[in-house]
Amino acid sequence: MGGLVLDGEFFHLRCCAHILNLVVNDGLRELIDSIASIRNVVRFVRSSPQRQAKFKECIDFAGISSRNLVCLDVSTRWNSTYIMLEVAEKFQLTFEKLEFEDSSYLDYFGLAGPPTAEHWDKARDFVKFLKIFYEATKTFSSSLHVTIHITFHQLATISCEIEKACMENNYDF
Repeated sequence: MGGLVLDGEFFHLRCCAHILNLVVNDGLRELIDSIASIRNVVRFVRSSPQRQAKFKECIDFAGISSRNLVCLDVSTRWNSTYIMLEVAEKFQLTFEKLEFEDSSYLDYFGLAGPPTAEHWDKARDFVKFLKIFYEATKTFSSSLHVTIHITFHQLATISCEIEKACMENNYDF
């Protein structure tokens, strides 16, 4: 970047990623119950090697092929919540099977119970939105490239993708 004034220091737009983070965190508050429920079921599976082994058996039984197993998010990092939800929703049937295979499953959740079909549906729908923001945040967060010239394009893309998704589906969150 030797040809740019001040080595292009002012051509990198870090605050856009921060603003997107604030927007997404606000949206996540709308789904706090669904996210907490799915986080708990992931925490249950990851809490012991025996539960992970039983979960893998249920994956095989359900015939689900995936390279990724469920991962627990860091609740203060929305991008890790996105990854957790994206992976976990693929295993909904596996979690439901686990209810019948592990006697401690329902006891673990107490009165709250495991995720409901509504929790899974809301999470599945919201993952579509989170993906839009996740990709934009990765673009804005590049520390090796100038990003100011792509800001308007990325924001327009976000707007178009959200509008398109809303027109194609009837979201309830």
